[in-house]
Amino acid sequence: MNRKIFFRGLLVWVVLPLALQAQESKFALGLRGGAGKIEGDIKTRLLRPFASGLIYYSPDPHFSLGIEAGIGDLLINNDKSSQDSIARVVPIEFDVTFRFSPHHTLSPFATLGAGGVVWHNFKKKDKQTLHYGTSRDYSNYILKTAGGLDLALSRRFNFSLGAAFRYALTDLLDVNPNGDENDGLITLFSGVTLKLGGGAPDHDRDGVWDRYDLDSRAKEDRDGYMDHDGVPDTQIGTNLLALTGSNAASGVDDIPPIVIHTPVRRATSGNEIKVRAEVFENRRLLKAAVLYRPYTVRRWLVEPMVSMDGEVYEARIPGVGVQRVGLEYCVVAVDEAISGLGYSGLPKRPNYVRVTGKEGWWRVATILTAAGGWGGAAYLIKRAQKID
Repeated sequence: MNRKIFFRGLLVWVVLPLALQAQESKFALGLRGGAGKIEGDIKTRLLRPFASGLIYYSPDPHFSLGIEAGIGDLLINNDKSSQDSIARVVPIEFDVTFRFSPHHTLSPFATLGAGGVVWHNFKKKDKQTLHYGTSRDYSNYILKTAGGLDLALSRRFNFSLGAAFRYALTDLLDVNPNGDENDGLITLFSGVTLKLGGGAPDHDRDGVWDRYDLDSRAKEDRDGYMDHDGVPDTQIGTNLLALTGSNAASGVDDIPPIVIHTPVRRATSGNEIKVRAEVFENRRLLKAAVLYRPYTVRRWLVEPMVSMDGEVYEARIPGVGVQRVGLEYCVVAVDEAISGLGYSGLPKRPNYVRVTGKEGWWRVATILTAAGGWGGAAYLIKRAQKID
């Protein structure tokens, strides 16, 4: 490989991610490894290692533009005794990727792309070049379709599993230009993706952004009690005992209600949010309610909570208040003795909901991309070869 090309590529992969990180961008860097084969005039079932790297930019979580470059030494003969004829292929493509449900742990994705491929044919044993012209290396255009599943390991890391088909606009990858069918590359892959920058900081990765977190070095314990403040709370057992123990039997109601609530972290713009909470009170509860407001609005709105069993309470934040800027809300409860306030979130440190756009059209685009890309790939792979 040309040294200038190698060092330029190394510069892109090392320097660019650092610059993007500093800019808090929506870029990501990925590595994929797997196996592949050439689909052409010569049929072979043996797969050989294939690897690729990619960089992409996502203006929306459902959609990204990217560049992927790969390399693999793939078999191009059908000699079962030696199998030593190799095509070293280096495809480079510009990709468009649609994601079906990027806000969920598991999300299907579909990719369409186009670019070029450079290849070199040689004997595996002695590295002797196989010529069908005067050049050592050859190049041509390719079309690509890919798809698979993304598994969100964390806010920044994704694990991917999928397959890709690249259709070369040439019949010379396998040094056998006898038919009318161009050659293709079939690859199976798995890999990881690192998202660079973007989003509000959450240093302890407990789901509570730093601007709401009392201590960004201590993770929230997520037990439903006081989960809005980002720090572990150990008083839930003591407080529940006070409600049910000897003090609860006294005639004085000096114990405030206890609110157990798992915060809502994500919602879709325009869709109502169902807020549920368990409220424990040793006497009579006066009121339970949800205070909410869009992130850029100063005035708090109120939705009363209702209960069918006197313990689990529910309210619905109307869709008109669920806007792309995000939503803040608090669950509060007070008893008739006004002995204190039970709450999950307070106006100065509320629960925060990240609001995203509607996914309907993005999901349709993902389905159509997958159907069109893999439908075309299936036709090209199954198409009968006409030999001269």
